[in-house]
Amino acid sequence: MGTVHAIGGPEGTARPGGRARHVPTRRPRYCGLLIPATFLCACLLLCACAGPREGLRAPEPAAAERGRIAVFPMENLSGSLAPLREIRGFFLARLQAAGYEVLDDDSLDQVMTRHRVRYTAGVDRDVALALKQEAAVDAVLIPSLELYDETSPPKVAMFSRLVSTGDSPAVLWIDGVGLAGDDAPGILALGLVEDPGVLLARAVDALVGSLVRDGPDTGKKPPGSDGPRKFRPKLVYRSDALNPEKKYSVAVVPFFNKTDRKFAGEIIALHMIRNLMAFQNFEIVEPGIVRQELLRFRIIMTDGVSLPETETILNAVNAELVLNGEVLDYRDYRGPDGVAKVDFSVLFIERRTRQVVYSSYSQSQGDDGVLLFDWGRVNTAHAMASQMARAIGEKMLQAGQRGR
Repeated sequence: MGTVHAIGGPEGTARPGGRARHVPTRRPRYCGLLIPATFLCACLLLCACAGPREGLRAPEPAAAERGRIAVFPMENLSGSLAPLREIRGFFLARLQAAGYEVLDDDSLDQVMTRHRVRYTAGVDRDVALALKQEAAVDAVLIPSLELYDETSPPKVAMFSRLVSTGDSPAVLWIDGVGLAGDDAPGILALGLVEDPGVLLARAVDALVGSLVRDGPDTGKKPPGSDGPRKFRPKLVYRSDALNPEKKYSVAVVPFFNKTDRKFAGEIIALHMIRNLMAFQNFEIVEPGIVRQELLRFRIIMTDGVSLPETETILNAVNAELVLNGEVLDYRDYRGPDGVAKVDFSVLFIERRTRQVVYSSYSQSQGDDGVLLFDWGRVNTAHAMASQMARAIGEKMLQAGQRGR
């Protein structure tokens, strides 16, 4: 038996590494709140003008060789022009500095041309085997750009994942980061970032640093707390058949995008993959393998995934759960004023029982729970969706608990 319960709660020409553009001085929304001669207010303004920030630790110093990897071209999910080659160049430089041997572009192009590879947002078995045998590559890094907005304050969001090569490609590591120039303006807005190139460099540093620290050789974490209430799903169904002590392999099929933002379905799928991978209970089938099987069986989902299609997918990739869902809203805002919004649902179907074992609906806004000095405000949809996806994983692994 399950329970249903409500819970409260193309490549562009921009040059990020170049000289910063002149941006007219704009008085941030924070400065008008300064109260002179009050130590408490000064401290609040110094540290409380931003929402949750994702890790910005730089890559660790170069160590021994960490293996040979190929870096695929940037997947552009931003729906706008962006400096894709420059961002990929940042990745190449940071990875080499961290001790990775990176396959040169000419060798990568030869393999891709020989095998007529057009899709570079995932790795299927044929490409993974070719890279292993013909280029002696141990893994493939797939970077994806979610958001690039130069409007002051700028915003940047991206993902990156590492996939093994050979006859059984698997996701070894994945992480993401979302940054806004006004995440931490501080007192007198001294921390305001107006150069998008600075944010791009910080984002790449954070992702490469995460790969070095938390890559394939590090252990996963058991479930913990639900996290902040405002990020928890608003409506949850969880079947008793879902065993929190068991390890599940999960195939993620494309989410249905019902928003006016291009690629919102792909973005939410990456958020779910990233956050489910953080738990020791889940292993994620490489999306390139899932796509290969969908094409092989000519499965086109128009109104949702059917049970026969689910069974076909799960049998083809040897997974125990299939995940899909709908994205109803995924919105970032331009400029200093606005509110980020994320609204989506997820559905997990089990292979053995052919039943829904978990479903939930999540909705949040960046200013939820913000009462004073923008303390707790989230400035990017990426940072908010990441917390929401993490809360779903926590809720799935809480045996016998009721919503609160």
